[in-house]
Amino acid sequence: MESSTNSQSKARLIVVSVFVIGFAAGALSLNLYQRLNPSSKREGPRGSAEVLIKMSEQVGLEVDQQDQIKKILDETRDKYRAVREEMEPSIKPWESRFSAVRQESRDRIRALLTPEQLPKYEEMVRNHDKMREQERERERSKK
Repeated sequence: MESSTNSQSKARLIVVSVFVIGFAAGALSLNLYQRLNPSSKREGPRGSAEVLIKMSEQVGLEVDQQDQIKKILDETRDKYRAVREEMEPSIKPWESRFSAVRQESRDRIRALLTPEQLPKYEEMVRNHDKMREQERERERSKK
């Protein structure tokens, strides 16, 4: 009788252990996927519409400027997506390509702005770059 109880206890322990190991493996896999796939982190509310609204509020864009800038932001998003599709997840040579796409987009937006809007846009760009650098530092400190 005692060996039967012992066997049941061992079986329960094995089942619970397998469950815990499976849960841990799933959590670690999700974490690894999110680290290696930058696009998985960026899906969400931060889209061109949100950026356009913020820029319009801070810079004071005219309606025709909003339409043109939305087009630039959409094209930039598509270029970022193309860079992500080409890159290897564990290698980061794409960072300079992202910077080039970002700079091209910013230059196109600058060409649309009035002299009064330009300083406000430059301040917005500085704040965005600062936030991106802080995010990068947080990522580095996690590793």
